[in-house]
Amino acid sequence: MAPPGAAMSTDLTTRAALFRALSHPARLGLLRLIWTQEASGDALARLMNLAPATVSHHLAQLAGAGLITTRQDGHHRLHRAQTAALNLNLGDVVRGAAPPPQSADPYRDRVLRAFLKGGRLSTLPAQRKKRDVILRELAGLFEPGRQYPEREVNAVLGEVYGDVFTLRRELVGLGVLAREAGVYWRPAMAPLE
Repeated sequence: MAPPGAAMSTDLTTRAALFRALSHPARLGLLRLIWTQEASGDALARLMNLAPATVSHHLAQLAGAGLITTRQDGHHRLHRAQTAALNLNLGDVVRGAAPPPQSADPYRDRVLRAFLKGGRLSTLPAQRKKRDVILRELAGLFEPGRQYPEREVNAVLGEVYGDVFTLRRELVGLGVLAREAGVYWRPAMAPLE
């Protein structure tokens, strides 16, 4: 049985996540860009002049707070502001009169929050299910079908985690990256979700 006040504590934690998600200027900028129109992470990275891993981290924070929706469209994941969640009266959110927005995939959001800090991977999860969530997120750093020499793959992954060898091997093993003769690409049909 949960201790008294545990439900209230969980509810307050969920509500606080909403405010944390809005507390970074880059996240506000991302919301502004996707308020009325969907955009891919790569497009947002270019528009914001940020590394794709940084944009991915910020999008994960927004998704975790239920402030954006994400859908797969062919080879791209498209993000859009969840305007209904953003139109909540903040006073009602604080007082508890309005429920905080909910994420479409809370497990994924928890894993990303736990292991991606400031756009960097703190550690590669040992549990396979969590590792796969991280690897699928990292695969989004690569454009489908585009070929990358190994040094470029190392540079992209090096921005996120120091052990690029393990990340490359795991990404290829999961099938979200392919490799041949030192050239890597994200297969067009690689499942990222």
